[in-house]
Amino acid sequence: MINIDKVRLWNVQFVRTFQLEYMPYPCMIVEEVEEQGYRMPQFSPESIPLEVGGQLTITLEGRGVLQAGRKKFDCVPGTAFLYRDSDPAVSYFYPPDGEGKWRFLWINFMGMASGQILSEINRTCGYFFPIGKGSSLEERLLSYRKYAGATFSQSPLEAASMVFGLLNDLCRPSEGELALPRKNRQVRDLQSEIQNAFNESLSATTLARRLGITREHLSKTFRAKTGRTFQEYREEQRLNEALTLLLKSNLSCKEVAVLCHYNSYSSFFRSFKKHFHVSPEAFRERQQ
Repeated sequence: MINIDKVRLWNVQFVRTFQLEYMPYPCMIVEEVEEQGYRMPQFSPESIPLEVGGQLTITLEGRGVLQAGRKKFDCVPGTAFLYRDSDPAVSYFYPPDGEGKWRFLWINFMGMASGQILSEINRTCGYFFPIGKGSSLEERLLSYRKYAGATFSQSPLEAASMVFGLLNDLCRPSEGELALPRKNRQVRDLQSEIQNAFNESLSATTLARRLGITREHLSKTFRAKTGRTFQEYREEQRLNEALTLLLKSNLSCKEVAVLCHYNSYSSFFRSFKKHFHVSPEAFRERQQ
């Protein structure tokens, strides 16, 4: 049993003056310290809860590991990650070869629209963000340390404004990115084209032609920036869309496979199970 008082160094809570069901809002800011054996979420893929929110986490000291699908990222000072609570592809933990303690700061978001907003950011920008040590985002959240133990009251619009302000700071290009505007613009344009062209058959060659660059340059730039190939990014996009349809619609699993552009249900089944370690049918049944 985790002793919350031991691992949570301080926290600040937020409440709303009245509720607007779909508006995103912050719940709590927490500074936490963890060591060997720590892993979240603490449920297996077979018991994934259906939540409506998510979490933003910034590493302050030490090192943790974020796993998003098949990708692993070192969570060190100057980095952050974002995910929705019910995302079965995400886990984060203290690394087996870690030394010292992992100290991090997190804020969680709720509201009916929160999960969809965070999923959209994950699909477009990824889960992991190099924000730089002492970033404005880190300083903004750490400024609440002096209010440790307090509860803040916000109107729904004030709460939503805070959420979007934090997400804007998270997704804003860092100084390193601003030094390479053309390269980053190409990657953002590429991700935008993939997102907008979800409902069409799209190859790397076609995309490169649209952006006015060679296929080789596209592949190299995209891999260097995102840590993924075009094919891997496209596959993640299709699987994330499938998750949303399985959770939110009454479409059959075979219909979901067709809408997500799989050539056959068997190929969709294999890809889904390989990525999330559970079949599409079992995943849907466990959410009902």
